[in-house]
Amino acid sequence: MKNNFLVILIFGFFYFSNIALSESFTLKSKKIEILKKENQINAYEGTAISKDKDLEIKSDKFIYDKDSDLLRSSGNGEAIINSEKIIIKFDNAIFDQKNQNIKANGNLEIYKIDNNFLIQNEEILYDQKNNIISSNKTTKLEDNKGNVHFVDSFVYEINKDLIKVKNLTTKDNQSNIYKTSIAFLNVKSGKIFGKDIKIELNNSSNVNQNTYRLKGNSVKIDGDTSEITKGIFTTCQKRESCPPWEFSAKNIKHDKKKQEISYNDAFLKIYDVPVAYFPKFFHPDPTVKRKSGFLIPSIKNSSNSDNFLNIPYFYAMADNKDFTFSPRLYAKEKFLLQTEYRQKNLNSDHILDFSVLTEKSANSKSHFFYQFDKNTKIKNFETSKIDFKVQQISNDKYLKSEKLENKITNENDILENSLNLDLYSNDISINLSTTVYENLNKNNNDRFEYILPRVLLTKNFNDFDAFNGNFSLTSDTVIRHYNTNVLEKENINDFIFNSDRKINKLGFSNNHQFLIRNTNRENKNSNYKNKKNFYLSSMYQFNSALPLMNENNQYQKILKPKLSLKVAPDHTKDDRNVERKVDITNVYSLDRVTDNSSVEGGLSLAYGLDYSAFNKLKNLEILNLKLANNLRINENEDLSNINQIGEKTSNWFSEILFNPNELLSLKYISSIRNNLKDVGYESMQSKFSINNFVTTFDYLNENNTSAKNSYLYNKSMFNLDKFNSLQFSTRKNKTKDLTEYYKFMYQYKNDCLAASIEYNKDFYSDGELKPEESILFKLTITPFAEVTSHNMK
Repeated sequence: MKNNFLVILIFGFFYFSNIALSESFTLKSKKIEILKKENQINAYEGTAISKDKDLEIKSDKFIYDKDSDLLRSSGNGEAIINSEKIIIKFDNAIFDQKNQNIKANGNLEIYKIDNNFLIQNEEILYDQKNNIISSNKTTKLEDNKGNVHFVDSFVYEINKDLIKVKNLTTKDNQSNIYKTSIAFLNVKSGKIFGKDIKIELNNSSNVNQNTYRLKGNSVKIDGDTSEITKGIFTTCQKRESCPPWEFSAKNIKHDKKKQEISYNDAFLKIYDVPVAYFPKFFHPDPTVKRKSGFLIPSIKNSSNSDNFLNIPYFYAMADNKDFTFSPRLYAKEKFLLQTEYRQKNLNSDHILDFSVLTEKSANSKSHFFYQFDKNTKIKNFETSKIDFKVQQISNDKYLKSEKLENKITNENDILENSLNLDLYSNDISINLSTTVYENLNKNNNDRFEYILPRVLLTKNFNDFDAFNGNFSLTSDTVIRHYNTNVLEKENINDFIFNSDRKINKLGFSNNHQFLIRNTNRENKNSNYKNKKNFYLSSMYQFNSALPLMNENNQYQKILKPKLSLKVAPDHTKDDRNVERKVDITNVYSLDRVTDNSSVEGGLSLAYGLDYSAFNKLKNLEILNLKLANNLRINENEDLSNINQIGEKTSNWFSEILFNPNELLSLKYISSIRNNLKDVGYESMQSKFSINNFVTTFDYLNENNTSAKNSYLYNKSMFNLDKFNSLQFSTRKNKTKDLTEYYKFMYQYKNDCLAASIEYNKDFYSDGELKPEESILFKLTITPFAEVTSHNMK
């Protein structure tokens, strides 16, 4: 047949094992096409080997152009440079052996076998003559230490094992971020040299979430250390102006192995103004939760103590053990050392806090506090725990006068020495304890109270589903010795039934409670009778409520009338002079006025209502009102009289929460006598905020107790702007007509720095402690520490 094409294609289809491509390559393939017209050879699923056998290429397809002496490769390509131990994977490549270069693109991976170094991008040029690989495309580099680098471009000088990059961003194996404009990476040693360095240290493992940032003129990264020249460190957020605080140093070194950042010739700058110089200085990096070293020192003073310099030192003995030594250096011949030891094991905790104060021409003073908690395993119990406390002090006013703080207790007037064992299982709990209390405000004879021992047993009976409720048995045995010669032995046994709450056809939600109580006593010199005493009584209580709801598109209103009917034998233990508080929170409870050793006798009815109004559009409860009262047929003169709970009509108990909008919130709790005139108890908390001004009031007036506590507390704050504020607080003891303290503060605060000037005036009613007045300057550098000036008054 006559062919109409101008060019005649001569097609040869051969099955050769080898074919030579000029003097450059030898091609091995089972399938080869020779296109004479195009002067081209195609090969499939083959291997091309350079004449010197240093370059070996594998690919799905080869195209060799005889005219240009170029070998093109496409599809799952891989080139191995044997002399350099480099593997290049690609989608497409052109091998120009005449000019000795390789161009490759598409899913590129360059792997340095001996250094486990990986380069990934989309296009590279390999200059075989100078042994340089380069690219102007965004590239990812990974080393064998888990560090990942991203660059805009790179030049890899293979003979020098050196990669020059532009705009490097590195994420190391601890997720720290390094950024430089120009950098050199040594693929053999792993060292990095960079210019214009910026570093953000990973702070995810630390409670404080401030960003740890460094920057400098240059950086040298060698393994676990980074050395920065003319560097700056801060934890402040990025902003256009200078950071609120920074450390500026000639040299900064971050040692990831030691977990510390150290400085040479360092200045602490506040808003770019040098305020302190440190020839050498170091602090932990953000990976550290605990590390040995000096903590920030402070200068403090008090009118009840001399001025002193506190230089705390933290020592980490092990992962679960540490000390804090806090020596106080006084101007006079006086020295105080406080030490806190902490140990946390898998199932136990230890805290030890003690101090010694020595002073010329005065007796030494000391305290010793210890607390031990341990979770144990005891057969037949799911959990069990042992608690042990020791608290000793040599001088009653020592903790207050020296303002010593500890993590074991905030109480400076009551000392506790105790041993407790708690056992729990699904249906039984046992508490065994022995305790000695020491009241430092009492004289030596009456200050001790001994509870030796106390045994509390609770048994729940879960196999009585037919009764639609639950039964429990509680037995409490205690021996108390106090006020020198008062001895009380008591055993209280309670059998309690609580029914499940049910809703009847009328919508009432009802349940029943039943209590049988047995008390056994033997007393000596007690307010109770000085003889053996046996008591047995019971009580039935019926509880009912009727929830009513009215709802529309804007409001949800709920009204819930409720009542609690109590029926018990008339006999009640004489508690008329005992002060027991009844309020809106417990007026419906089974044991509201007794000390759990007797039963409230007679027939009584507690009734009241709860009302709430909820604004659905604002997601705000605007009103919550609770009101209750108690009625009884016959008066019970043995009950505590502070709330008229034993009279035919008790006090009126109420609680009002009023939140009309986001500006105002009010909570008022009261107990008003049945004449509706005399207030026995009232408490009010309020908060008012408008624009930048917020003020809170807390008022208490307790007329129904012997203490007759009454005070008024106020705290007000005015935000001048986002960072500056004024704060004022005071508390007045209305019982003693005494202002307890004034506090006024101006504060500047941002994300990493707070500075304040504080005026404080404290008034003491304790004879041994003098009033205090101080003007202090405080500077807080987050997250390191707070520095307080001496009293400038």
